Amino acid sequence: MESLKKKYNNLPLRKFFVISVLFTICFVAALSGMVIFGCTAFRHYLLPDPNAVYLTIEQTLSDGSTVTSVQLFEFDNDPQKFAQLVSDQKEQNTVLDEKYSIQKIEKSYDTMGPKRKLAYQSCGVIMAAFPAVSSIIGILLCGLYFYKRKLAEPLKLLSDATAKIASKDLDFSIQYGFNDEMGALCQSFEHMRMTLYENNKILWKMLEERKLMQASIAHDLRNPIAIIEGYTEYLQLNLPNGKLSIQRILRISDNLNKAAKRLEYYTESIKMINQFEDVKMNPKKTPVLEFLKDIEDDFSIIASGSNIQLIVTNNLKDCFVKFDATAVYRILENIFGNAIRFAKEKITISFSTEKQYLIISVSDDGCGFSDDILENNSNLLLPKPKEDGHMGIGLTISRILCQKHGGNLELSNNEKNGATVKIIIGI
Repeated sequence: MESLKKKYNNLPLRKFFVISVLFTICFVAALSGMVIFGCTAFRHYLLPDPNAVYLTIEQTLSDGSTVTSVQLFEFDNDPQKFAQLVSDQKEQNTVLDEKYSIQKIEKSYDTMGPKRKLAYQSCGVIMAAFPAVSSIIGILLCGLYFYKRKLAEPLKLLSDATAKIASKDLDFSIQYGFNDEMGALCQSFEHMRMTLYENNKILWKMLEERKLMQASIAHDLRNPIAIIEGYTEYLQLNLPNGKLSIQRILRISDNLNKAAKRLEYYTESIKMINQFEDVKMNPKKTPVLEFLKDIEDDFSIIASGSNIQLIVTNNLKDCFVKFDATAVYRILENIFGNAIRFAKEKITISFSTEKQYLIISVSDDGCGFSDDILENNSNLLLPKPKEDGHMGIGLTISRILCQKHGGNLELSNNEKNGATVKIIIGI
């Protein structure tokens, strides 16, 4: 019974409506038939009995008087009943002469009294009006049932959801229990809400990251600017007095030049990030083993030049994977470039798939990431400048390209030593 009810509730709207209408028609027809049958029986009851007659007896008694009596006689087409009635009349009276007359009762409306006529007419009105009225009421009730059962709840859910979205509230869910067209609409709306919710989370996260990145960049820019300002002020105070030697001036000039180059580098890095944020991905079906072979060949040459052992492990089958090969190569190039700078003896690159993602892990045996970088693992922040002036802009660019592929970049340290960068690419 429960499974039948569930199957009925999950019917498409058209079938549900048709079945409801057919059920209503059958119910109205059955009820109308019962009412018509009852009214017909009652009208038949109201009409006079066709098997009854009025028997008029006119008797002349022994004293010369005349007596007339009228009796209702039901003979059911049996003549013996009439003979018995006449015999009984003779036994009860001393009659000199008798006259008999019979008047048949007509089964007609005209022979009824006023009350019976009113009841007869009322039955006729009921028989004529009830099917029409019950059909109208049935259709209205059927429509109301269909609306409340199939439309009211999902429309309210969608209306409330629209109002919440309009008020910038996406932290809710739409739950509708049936798998009909309205259920599919609710599911589509819920999917849209979840997409908007996730996109908003990403957007807000990116905005927060932009704020942090701007603050970090501003802090980084202040260092070379402060150096330039300090040396400029120092030269203005001491150069006119002739207190500075040529060597000292040359040293200051060299430091000013380095500070200016760092400032230029920071500025160009910001431009580079903006360029990569605007770039469009062009995913194509790529023979994955051929792509990995090219990576291994190119990086092996770089690793051998730095006396680093390159180990490549592959768990992928010979197939075509859809991604932007140029962008993925740029990501690997950036990550491998960082790894080669810090690795001591070896670098390991592994390829695998997980659900709808291509996973590339690059591990080295270097000093690993700092706690500051790991704390901001999920942020799109520029790492702090290192001693060699390198900002680590490649990590930021790589993260941007991963996100454009529907993935991300995850940083971690190995159990013993070294760092691991996991590249997640949507395929």
